[in-house]
Amino acid sequence: MTQSRRQARRAWAAAQRKHIKRGNLYHVEFQHDPGCAIYTAARLCNCDPHRVLRDDRGRVLARVEGAGEFDPLEMVGGAV
Repeated sequence: MTQSRRQARRAWAAAQRKHIKRGNLYHVEFQHDPGCAIYTAARLCNCDPHRVLRDDRGRVLARVEGAGEFDPLEMVGGAV
């Protein structure tokens, strides 16, 4: 099933609210396409990376595809 970019962004936000708790350690992966400009001198994402949230043991808590380009300030909000 294909979801819209808006649905994917909402799914990613919901996963963060559900899983990220204060005082715990998490790993967030942005899996960029090999041809993404993030790997150039410009360092700006122009692909649609997969977002993966893992706990401190490496278990996948959430995986979201189709949420759009990576914004370096995306994770600044952190846990509430």
